[in-house]
Parts: sequence; C-alpha cells; structure tokens
Amino acid sequence: MDAGGSDVVREQEKLGAADLLVLQFPLWWYGVPAILKGWIDRVFESGFAYDVPDPVTGTLLKYGAGGLSGKRALTVVTAGDRPGSLGPRGISGSIDDVLWPLLHGTYWDTGTAALRPHVVTSAEDLTPAQVADVDRGLVGRLESVVDEEPIPYLPMTDDHYDHEIRLHPEVAPGVTGNAAHLRDR
Repeated sequence: MDAGGSDVVREQEKLGAADLLVLQFPLWWYGVPAILKGWIDRVFESGFAYDVPDPVTGTLLKYGAGGLSGKRALTVVTAGDRPGSLGPRGISGSIDDVLWPLLHGTYWDTGTAALRPHVVTSAEDLTPAQVADVDRGLVGRLESVVDEEPIPYLPMTDDHYDHEIRLHPEVAPGVTGNAAHLRDR
C-alpha cells in the first residue's frame, strides 16, 4: 500500500462508507501485528481520521470527536493466553488495558465508539467443537452489535480535562490509570 497513494484513498473510502469497523488479529506481544499497525498508520491519516478541524471553531477534533465520529469498532482478538490471564487480575492484565492504545488511542481519538473486545483465548488449543462454539459466539455478537453499549470513555472537553489534557481533580477523584477516563465507573 502506497503511503498517501490511491490504495490509501480506497481504504479510506471503504472506512468512510462503513458503520462498523471490525479488526480481527492475533495478539502479538500485547498489541496488533506490525502489518495491521502499518495499515492503521497509513489509513488513519491526519485530516481524515484525526486532527480534523471543527467546521465552526477550527479547533482540531479529538477523543470522542474526529473524522470517524458516528462509527463503531469491534476488535476480535485471538490469544494463546489462558482465559484468566487476560482478566483484571490476570498476569497480562485486563484486555481493555492491554488494548488501550487501540481502543482509546486510535478508535476513541478518531471519534469511533470502541466496543468491548471479543477475545478468544487458548486459541491454538481449541478443538473443532470449541471452534464451532467460538464461531457461534461471534456470530451472535455481530447480530446484536448495533445495540451494544460502547466503552464509555470521557470526551476530551473542558468539563473533564484541563489545558494540560489532565483530568480535573473533581473528575474520578481517587481513581488512577485507564479507569479514570471512563464514565459511570
């Protein structure tokens, strides 16, 4: 794919026409594989997905607003880890925290509503019957995805953040880390 070339424009047109973006990938070293990261870097360009000027104020839209506002994103991840390892007390941490750079830093920054990740653990050890169960679970999820509540990230507004882009003291007092940036904790 040429950076900024016709391939990128075609991918942006597809993304612009979509209501739902589904990224499916194997978890590699707690992130997306390099080839997918490269696609994101080229397609989610400044002026298209982020740093889009507000037509009224001219300020650059971010975190809850952006070039992809109104779209939803579902991340489907396969992992070799056991189910408990990608939980809140698992050795790898919560999948929401593991994927924070994608869910919050890419999707939410561009205005895309991030849905809770769909995780398939112990992926390389699944029997054919378990694969069929995984397939049914994903089909069921996709059938109801339009009604699903997105992750409730706070928008980057003066109500929540100061000019250092740090939460105001009265927002989520006593809460630190990624959880502080969620509504309705």
